[in-house]
Order: sequence, then structure tokens, then C-alpha cells
Amino acid sequence: MERFARFWRGLRRRRIFQTSALYIVVAWAVIQVASIAFPAFGFPAWAMRAILVAAFAGFPVVAILAWVFDLSPHGIELTSAEEASPDARTASAKRRWLRPLIAAPVLAVIVGATAWLWTSRLATTGQPDFTQQLRPDELPVVAVLPLENLTGRRELGWVGDGVATLVRDNLAQSRYLVVVSATRSMRLAPVGSSVDQILRAAAEAGISHVMTGEILRTPKGLTVTSRLTDLRRDVEVAANRQEGLEPEHVLTVATPVSMVIKQGLGIPANEKIDVFSADFATQHIAAYEAFIAGMENFLRYNYVDAKSAFEQAVKRAPAFAMARYRLAHTLAMLGDTDGALAQVRRAKQDAARLPERDRAYIAAGEAYFARQNSDAEEKYRALLRDYPYESEARLLLVYVLVAGDQTEAALIEGETLAQQDPGDEVAWSVVADLNLKLGRYDAAEPAIKKFRDLAPGNPNAPFLAGDSLFFRERFDEAAKEYAESLRLDPSFGDAALRLAHIEVLRDRRASAIEQLGAITRSPSFSSTVRTGAVTDLASLLRADGRCDEAEQALDLLQPAIDAERVLVAFALWQRAMCRLDEGRPDEARALVVEAIDKSMGRRTRYVLARGLAELAGGDTASVRATITELEGLAATSAGDSARKAALYLSGLLQTKSGAVAKAVETLKAAVEAPGTQYDLYALDLARAQVATGNRGLAIRSALKAATRRDLHDLRLDLERSRQLAAEFDW
Repeated sequence: MERFARFWRGLRRRRIFQTSALYIVVAWAVIQVASIAFPAFGFPAWAMRAILVAAFAGFPVVAILAWVFDLSPHGIELTSAEEASPDARTASAKRRWLRPLIAAPVLAVIVGATAWLWTSRLATTGQPDFTQQLRPDELPVVAVLPLENLTGRRELGWVGDGVATLVRDNLAQSRYLVVVSATRSMRLAPVGSSVDQILRAAAEAGISHVMTGEILRTPKGLTVTSRLTDLRRDVEVAANRQEGLEPEHVLTVATPVSMVIKQGLGIPANEKIDVFSADFATQHIAAYEAFIAGMENFLRYNYVDAKSAFEQAVKRAPAFAMARYRLAHTLAMLGDTDGALAQVRRAKQDAARLPERDRAYIAAGEAYFARQNSDAEEKYRALLRDYPYESEARLLLVYVLVAGDQTEAALIEGETLAQQDPGDEVAWSVVADLNLKLGRYDAAEPAIKKFRDLAPGNPNAPFLAGDSLFFRERFDEAAKEYAESLRLDPSFGDAALRLAHIEVLRDRRASAIEQLGAITRSPSFSSTVRTGAVTDLASLLRADGRCDEAEQALDLLQPAIDAERVLVAFALWQRAMCRLDEGRPDEARALVVEAIDKSMGRRTRYVLARGLAELAGGDTASVRATITELEGLAATSAGDSARKAALYLSGLLQTKSGAVAKAVETLKAAVEAPGTQYDLYALDLARAQVATGNRGLAIRSALKAATRRDLHDLRLDLERSRQLAAEFDW
């Protein structure tokens, strides 16, 4: 009994009770403040758990420290023993250092146990599985469908799409879910489909959650209802109802609907909600209505109507940055590069308050429209690092990689796109197209079949099937597929071009010229298709010796070529080569100098053409300088092609100076060297071989020049040289 009494007196003397009470009060106050402040400031859920764990773990620590130490005017000291006899105090003094030695391992055990408990379990308690391990098969795949307009007011028909677009864009900023693209969402809900049909189709497509809803008219105003259905369990996991809304305020429901969806999915509390977009749309409702119309046309590849709608949107709200970005993208697709760059740069100026994702799209788009492929690739990859399931960004990255001749890398991204969204027809079309470009026809076939199954009415599906046959020289079967593409969409220009190319391969050049001429004159085809057709047409006319007609065809579409910018230098090159054919080297030289100045990429073709004009004009000193320039370009991205061109021009100069035997060796090296050729180098090798008396080798070289073709790149720009090789007088 005496021992317990002494222990009790020790507790009181060491102020254990006062210290513990004070700790409990302070800890309770901190927890109360945190419970209010943390949600308000968007702190993650684990932060509150950390406060609670620290509060409970800290209590025994404080009690032990209070037992061992005292606060005194001299600082922190070991607690002295209670009053006793001198001998007892002496003995106690000898033992007082035992208390810290015992307390230290006890404290270590408490701290260690708390750390282990936190790291092994408490840090992630309460979070859904997909926030702990972000694997594609664990992330919820969410489709946001347009709200059904049940008001009976046709003028509100666009509002359901508007709300869905805002919600979709808001959710797409989360790293914890995959948002189904607007294009795929449109396919899930064709006109006349019931909700049950839509949900069943979504489940079959691998979508885990679908948001549906309605806009209703009530005596108190409009009511917007929405719900999130978990298709895996066939239950509604979230619902929202907004009542008493005026028509101009309906778009504001996008923010609370997004919040409810995220709560239903268990998205971490620190995920941001984009309020600015909904507020802007509400304040500029007419502009947003035009924007939604533009997006619908854009997603259906109806760029002419999309352009008109986006122009109306920015006219009604000049600071509407995303409408300007979409207008820029539309102009780029229509071939108006200057217009696209002007709009995207204005969008960039107005983008300060946009979400990070939207700003990233605008910045990457500027590089993409300017055809700065390396910069665009870097920006799209950065966007995908933050938003790895952003399908539009990955698709645009594919286009950039293809433009930069990185087909293998583009295929990897295309396959990733198809893996992330197996129901996306565009992803499968990309996989099919890139496999065809790489000559992997067997690998392309399953992708083509998947594409046709998903989108039987898409004209690109038979086009890709036609390409698979075309590249294997089954031209009759391919022509049928291309005709089917044009039946599905008479404006599908790529199919029309392929049909003209088949005529070239069948040695029916007159028919090909007729078809290409019809394409250039038809307003149903896009500007990009028509400018591509006119350069092919000019090449075939030049091959027939009809340079006047070739230049007239180019004149007809010169405004479109200038607006698109990509083919400006090439068209100048075609005019220059016609001048060379006609024996006017000075005019040709002036044209290729202009082409060099206006080229948007590799200059090798145009520098070589300048050398040919200099050679034809007898300016050998300038030819040697051009050869040196080509050799310098060989150290740049032009690489092998520039080195090959330098050898070719050197061989021609040697031929002209009478060193024919040496020229044969140089031209043979040019023919055999890797890289792109910008004329049929083998034809001039044949001419040099004839000059040395080696007619047998010359015949083989000329035949090789006349008949060799790559079906993946027909190179109709070489058609004149092929014709000369076929007509060569042995």
C-alpha cells in the first residue's frame, strides 16, 4: 500500500495529470481546427488522418517525458527524487539516470510502431483502389452523355451538349479516371436510343460508368437531373438535382455535377474543380451555343460548318480562348496555316485563366500548326505525362510523329491509344494505317477489321482496306474499296487520289490526268486534297512535255497553295524544273532561290535544283559552291539525302567537264548511297555509261530508273525522268 501511495505522490509531484490534461485540450483544439480548415482548403484525406495519428501517438510520449523531465528556471532537468533521508537521496541520485535509459527505448518503440502503422496502412485508408495503384485496368472509364432535353423547347436542344462538354472537360483534368472522348460518346447515344440500350452498349464497350440526365420544365423554372451509373454493379453511385433554373443559368450546373461525379467515384478531395469555364459559358451563352455547334461539326469532320460556328463564337465573345483554339485547329485542317497561327496565338494571349490542361493544348497546338515538329512533340508528351489518358493529345502526338518521319514511335502511341480505349474507331484506324506504312500488312488486317466492325459507315475503313490491297499490287480489288469510300463520302479526297494513282500504275496517264484535273476543280474536296492533286497533276503534265498546262494548273490553285504554305516551295520547284526542261536555266535558278527561302523543312531538293540550274547555265564555280553547301547539309537532319545529292551533282559536273570515267564511279556511288533521291540518278548514270561505251550496264541502269517504284511513295515528281528513261535512244 505504501508503494502505491508513493507512486501516486510521484505522479502528482511530476504534474503528470496537469500535463496530460493540457495536452488533451490542445490536441482536441488542433483536431477541431483541422477538421474545419482542411476540407475548405482542399487538403487530401490522409492529412486529417495524420493529425489524428500524431495526436494519439503523442500522448504517451508527452506522459513519459513529463515523468522523466521537469521544466525549471534553469531549463529542462531530470525530475528530482521526493524528500527523503540523506542516504535515500544519495541512492536515488545514483538511480535517477536509469529513467532516461528506460524511457528512450520505450519512446523509440512508440515512434517506430506509429511510423510502421502509417506507412503500411493508414496513409491510404479510405482511398479507392485506383488512387493507390494507377493501372489502366483499375481506373474508372467514364462516359458523359448529353442531357436529354424534355422541356419541349427546341431552342434549348444544344444545352444538354453544352453541359456534357463542360462536365467532360472538367473530369478530364483528373488523373484518377479515364474520360471517354466526345466522338465515342456520340456513337454510344444515336438518335432514338433508349437509356437501357445506351447503358448496355457502353458496358459492352468496356465503359465502367455513364453519366446521364435530363432537362425538365417545371412551374418554378428548369430542373436539371443527372446520375452516375456504375455499369459493373448496375447501381447509381451518384445523383444531382438542380431546380428553379433560368435558361441562361443551366450551364452553371456543370460544376456541381462534376463534383458529385468525383465524389461518387471516390476521387481524392484535393482534385480541383474548374469553375471558370462554366462561369464563362454562362456569361456568354450565345457564344457557347455557337461553340457547341462548332464542336459537333468538328468531331464529324465537317470543317467548313465548324469554321463558321467557331467564328460566330469568337465574334460574340472575343476572349473565348478555347473557341479560338478550335477555330485555329479547324483552319489548319482546311489548309489555312496563317489563319490558324493567328487564331492560336490570340487564344494563347487570352488563356491565363484557363485550366492547365487547356493551356497545354493551346501551347502544343501553336507548335503543331506551325509544323515545328520537335517542339510540338515535346509539348504533347508533357501534356500526356500529366494527363496520360487524354486521347486527343495522344492522337495529335501521332500526327506530329508521322510528320517527323517517326512512324515506329507513332505506332507505339497508336497502340497505346487503342489499348486505353478499345472502342475508339480512330485509334484502330491509326494502328491500321501505321502498320500499312511500315509494310506490316498482316498486322494491319486485324486492326482494319476492328475498325470496320466499330464504324461500318466510316469511309476511312474501306480506304484502309483498299490501301492494304494497293500496297500488295492488287489494284482491281483496291479500286473497289476506294469506290466504296467515295460512295460513303463523296468528299473523301484520299480515295479519289488513290484511284488516279492506280491509273498511273496501269500506264493510263491520260486517265490519271483527267481524274486529277477533276479533283482540283471540285469544291467538294478539301483544299489540302486539291493542292495535293494539283502537284501530282503538274508532275504528270510535265512528264508529257506539257509544261504550259502544268503551270496553268498550278496558277489555278496558287491562292490555296499560298494559304496552306506547305507546298509553296514544292510548287516553285515544279515551275523551275519546267523552265529547265524548256532550256531557261536563269529563270529556273531564280525560282529555286525563292523556293529555298520559302521552304518549311529540308532544303536539299531546292539546293540541288539550284545546282542543276547553275550547271545548265555553265556557272561551274557556283556548282562547286552548291556541292559544298550540300555536303554541309549532310551534317544536319538532311543527312544521307544531302550527301547523296552532293555525289549526284558532283557526277554531273564531272560528266560536263569530260571526266566521264570518274563520273561513272561518282554517279554509281550516288545511286547506291542511302537517302532520298530528288531525280532519277540512275538515268544520268546510264548516260555516263553510254559515253564510256558500256551499253549493257547502261541499259540495266536505265531500265531500273524507268520501272522502279515504291507504292508507299509513288514520287510522281520523278515521272518526267521515268519517261525519259523509257524513251532513251540506245
